[in-house]
Amino acid sequence: MNFKQKMARLSAIALATGAGVSAHAAGTDPVSTLLGGIDLTAVAAAVLVIGALVVGITMSFKGVDVSKRAIKKV
Repeated sequence: MNFKQKMARLSAIALATGAGVSAHAAGTDPVSTLLGGIDLTAVAAAVLVIGALVVGITMSFKGVDVSKRAIKKV
């Protein structure tokens, strides 16, 4: 491989890298695209339902103790 071929290869690599940088500057990276596709209202609703379920299960296990404390305070 001679000097001209090496320089042509390096310039091609530089052009490809420059294209990647310009795409990144435009804000089209795959992580932003992936995160932009998530609907946060659905996530918030799911977290709320799971939280209510956990609290309900916990209260059912601790219901007897809570009622005893409430009766003692009255």
